[in-house]
Amino acid sequence: MVTTRIILIRPQNLDMEVFKPLIKEFIRYYYRDNPTGGNLHIVLDDGNLDEGYIFHCQERCEAEGDTFGYFLATLLRYFTIEELETMYQDNHWGLRA
Repeated sequence: MVTTRIILIRPQNLDMEVFKPLIKEFIRYYYRDNPTGGNLHIVLDDGNLDEGYIFHCQERCEAEGDTFGYFLATLLRYFTIEELETMYQDNHWGLRA
């Protein structure tokens, strides 16, 4: 099977600060059915935030029919590594007290 990797280009006028709380809520929702991070485990739980890791998880989601995981991975790919690191380091996506 040949996989085609699509490069995502973030719109210049998109304020990612507005989306950070939403992403955290999407992650919280994903954890409800996937308490160990599911197909996004290496990103969400282990903190491997490079785009290549996210893309790998996205491929797993596609292969296993995990549509919400695929959607979440797509959203995560729009953030810079610095933005992802900030969200991850904020008490693990804001999920831990």
